[in-house]
Amino acid sequence: MTGINTEKYVDIPAQVAQQGDDAWKAGNYDEARSRYIEAARLYDDNEDGQGEAQVLGRLGELELSIENFAESEKALQAAVELVKNQPDAESTHAETLIKLSKLYTAQYDFEQALQSLKTAEKILSSGGSRNLIGEACDQKAYIYQMTGRNDKAVEAYHRAAEMFESEGMTLKAAAVLRAQARLLMKNREYDRAHDVLEKSRSFYRENGDVLGEASALSAIGCLRYIIGDIEQARKALMKSVYLYGRVSHHFAAAEALLYLARVESFNREQGDFARAKAHYKKSIELYGFLQNDTMKNAVLEEYENFLKREMID
Repeated sequence: MTGINTEKYVDIPAQVAQQGDDAWKAGNYDEARSRYIEAARLYDDNEDGQGEAQVLGRLGELELSIENFAESEKALQAAVELVKNQPDAESTHAETLIKLSKLYTAQYDFEQALQSLKTAEKILSSGGSRNLIGEACDQKAYIYQMTGRNDKAVEAYHRAAEMFESEGMTLKAAAVLRAQARLLMKNREYDRAHDVLEKSRSFYRENGDVLGEASALSAIGCLRYIIGDIEQARKALMKSVYLYGRVSHHFAAAEALLYLARVESFNREQGDFARAKAHYKKSIELYGFLQNDTMKNAVLEEYENFLKREMID
């Protein structure tokens, strides 16, 4: 939260707002709502419009998270009114509009959602926060994806990644690049998708995000499998399985092992049927451990079909 304008209340509004954050994190939504409303009143008493707008923005996010759409819009619109004509409050104004866009998106009002983002980007166009521009582009890409405009989504994700990277927020850039790569793979732009995934992996790695790196490697392995590059697919997926194991993410490891089994069962020349059997069995074992009978049975059926094909070959 922002600092206050006078010494009155000192940091009390920010402290109360923090109590709201803590209550929300603990799942105490009524308590969080009360604290945010109290903090907003204290900021108002202190004539700190920007602080009040920020805490109302948090209230709007809270209400959105529990699908109280009308209350969310009420809080966010009130926040916009507080800062739309206030000097030096452009970032708060734009950030609130991005939150409004997420609210409209949740209600499938995509036209209104895009309009909010357009206004936010206009506000930020003259030297505004690149992080917020990235957030706006990320949200825009999601809307384009939801409405089947994948080409526009790809470019919006690209700009979001550029903005996050320029601010040194490479973990955010990594996640956006991962989303962009999924669409590129769907569009069969495999070379571009591979470059994007490698960059995403690099960002995850430099941030020490083992799970993110494993996810990027799994995607690289699947991409290489699709284009028939079995050696590189194997290498990427084996690294992915290893990293998932390091963080004990059993579901993702089971999925990566399934992909690895498919790679090894590709053909006798490039694959290794003995390894394929071992990977299928380990995947089945992990799904069983997770009590995911749907996936366990699906992989078991695929494994049995592989064994039948092996006998024919």
